[in-house]
Amino acid sequence: MEIERRTSDYAEIELKDNIVYVSYKDLSIITLDEAKIVAKDTIEICKGVPRGIIINGTGISLQMNSDARNYFATNQDYINTGKAIAIVITNTASMLLAKFYIKYHKPVRPTKIFSKLTDAEEWLKTNYA
Repeated sequence: MEIERRTSDYAEIELKDNIVYVSYKDLSIITLDEAKIVAKDTIEICKGVPRGIIINGTGISLQMNSDARNYFATNQDYINTGKAIAIVITNTASMLLAKFYIKYHKPVRPTKIFSKLTDAEEWLKTNYA
């Protein structure tokens, strides 16, 4: 199994088993500029093939401003990279941010929140493989 990987100051992005894993670094503050970098890396790793995407925020503190959230929800090139988004988080603050993102930014791809990585993987493999 070959794993392709991109790393920036804000996130590590891996393609493994036809799923893209975006793991943000602890204490990251994602603004529009950082969102564009993460989106560009995600687009490049997908190589034009829509895939399930897991945003892995387990065990970290992450902040994302409104411009960044809006960019992820509306940028067509980024949207085309994924069939569905599974957000995996374990802390309360990030959970609230994820719920806010889904409710107010209304991503066009199916987007669901999980507390376990295995549940997110199963959801993507079952529904969007």
